[in-house]
Amino acid sequence: MKIFTSVPAKDIYFMETNIEAGNAPEKTEMGVINVFDEIEYQSVLGFGGAFTESSAYNYSLLTKKQKKLFMERYFSRENGIGYNFGRTHINSCDFSLDIYAYVESGDKELKTFSIERDKKYIIPFIKDAMSYCEDELILFASPWSPPGFMKENESAVRGGSLKEDYKECWARYYAKYIKAMADEGVTISAITIQNEPIAIQSWESCYYSPEDEREFIEKYLSPVLDSEGLSHIKIIIWDHNKERVYDRSKKIFKSKAVMDRVWAVGHHWYSGNHFDGLRLVHEQFGKVLISTENCGSINEDPVGLAEKYGKELCGDFGNFVSALCDWNLLLSEKGGPFHNRSAGSASIAGMVFEDKAHGCYAPVLFDTENKELIFSPVYYYVGHFSKYVRRGAKRIATTKYCEQIYTVAFKNPDGSIALIMMNTANREMPAVIRHCDVCTKVMMDPHSIMTVIL
Repeated sequence: MKIFTSVPAKDIYFMETNIEAGNAPEKTEMGVINVFDEIEYQSVLGFGGAFTESSAYNYSLLTKKQKKLFMERYFSRENGIGYNFGRTHINSCDFSLDIYAYVESGDKELKTFSIERDKKYIIPFIKDAMSYCEDELILFASPWSPPGFMKENESAVRGGSLKEDYKECWARYYAKYIKAMADEGVTISAITIQNEPIAIQSWESCYYSPEDEREFIEKYLSPVLDSEGLSHIKIIIWDHNKERVYDRSKKIFKSKAVMDRVWAVGHHWYSGNHFDGLRLVHEQFGKVLISTENCGSINEDPVGLAEKYGKELCGDFGNFVSALCDWNLLLSEKGGPFHNRSAGSASIAGMVFEDKAHGCYAPVLFDTENKELIFSPVYYYVGHFSKYVRRGAKRIATTKYCEQIYTVAFKNPDGSIALIMMNTANREMPAVIRHCDVCTKVMMDPHSIMTVIL
C-alpha cells in the first residue's frame, strides 16, 4: 500500500511511504475507515484554477526558468499536481489590471469587438498551460459584467441589470468571444451566465434574478448559440454560493427547455458548508455539479486555509461534485493585483491597487520583492486530490469513525483506488483502512493529509 503524506508543521509534503496491507486484525472495530469500491457515484471531470488577467500578469513577471517550474508544478502530473480544468473571464473581473470590455461604448452591433486585450497576458498564459497539461485542458468562461452601456446603471461595477433591448446583443457577445478564442487556439467548452448573479459589488457585477437567468438562456443565449453553430457549448447556471444552490436551480429549471439545455450548476464556497444543497440538486435534477470558485484572504493562516480547502473538497465531492476550479492561479505576496475591491481601490490611469487588507490568497504566490515563487500548503492540500485522482475516476463509498477525520475516495480508470484522509485534530490519530475485509493500520499526524493508493 503506497501512502503520500503532507504535514505542514514538519514541512513535509507528498512524502511517500509503503505499508504492507493487512497489518491489523480482520475483526478490528475501532478507528476504522471503510472503503467500498463496489458502490460508485459521480465521475470526476478535473481540478484546476482561474486564468485571470492578474494571474497572467504575475506569470509574465517570472523568469523563463520560473515559468517552467510554475507550469510543471501545476499542470504536469509526474512533476506536479496534474491540473486539467480551468476558468477565465469574459471582459474584466476584479482580478484584472483595470476595467475593460471587448467593444467600444455604444456599439450595439459589436463591430468593434476584439479580444486584443487578452492576447497580452491571458492567452499566452493559457497556451503555456495547455502545453504542459497531460490531459485536455477543459476551460469554461464567466462574465463579471456586460459593458456598462448595456446595463441599467450604465456602469460595469456596483450591480445593475442588463437592459431589455441589449439581451440579444449580449448573447451574441458570448458567441463572438468563444469564436475569437478558438481563432487563437483556445477552446472554451462551457460558459456560466454570470459570476455571482445576486452580488452587488464595488467591482464588476450584474444582477440576475432566477427568472432573468432562465429567460436569458431560453430566449436569447440558447437560440444565439444554435444559430452560430455553437450548440455544443455547455451552459452552467448559478455560479454563486451554496446556500441558494437548490432553490436557484429549482426556479431556473421550471422551464423544461432550460432544464434540457443546461449542463451543470456551479457554486462558490463563501456562505458556508451547505453540502446538502448540492446533494439536493443532484437528487432532484441530476445535473453535473462544479465548484467554480474558492479562495481565502491573503491574511489567513496558510495551514488553516489549507485545511478549509481539504474539508471543502471532501464535502463537495462527497456530495456529487465532479470538478473543482479554484480562484486565481497566481497572485503576488499582497494578494493582487486587483481593482475596485474597496471604496478606495478603483484603478486610476492604469494603476492598480494592492493592499493586504483586501487581497486574496492563491495556492502559488509570487514574492515580487524577493522574486521567488511560494508554493503554499493550499497547493499541496489540493494536490492530494488533483495529483492522484484522474479524469474519469468514480467516487466510491467510504465511512469514517470520527468528526476530526475527513475522507473521500475514488476509483481511477486504471482500477487503482485513491483514498484521501485528513486529520484536523491537534493530536495523532489512528486510522484502520478496511477494504475487502483487509485491515491496514496507519497513524495520522496532527493537522495532516494523506492520499492512500490501494
